[in-house]
Amino acid sequence: MACKACASERQQSFSGELSVAFPGVERLNLSPVYVCQKILVCLDCGYTEFVLPAINLEKLRKGMEGFHSKGA
Repeated sequence: MACKACASERQQSFSGELSVAFPGVERLNLSPVYVCQKILVCLDCGYTEFVLPAINLEKLRKGMEGFHSKGA
């Protein structure tokens, strides 16, 4: 599969750990969501892809409830 950004074939899967912080001052009291997941990295341009597991996605949804995001 070619990179979606630069069409390079030089991509590699890695294990990754990510901390997703909620945007905005009004969400400072919310704990970040920690994700350990496989990531796909283009070794030419750096474009990276990953899919959040459902449990992490649900935590993000709940954290954003009641807030109107302005695009992050």
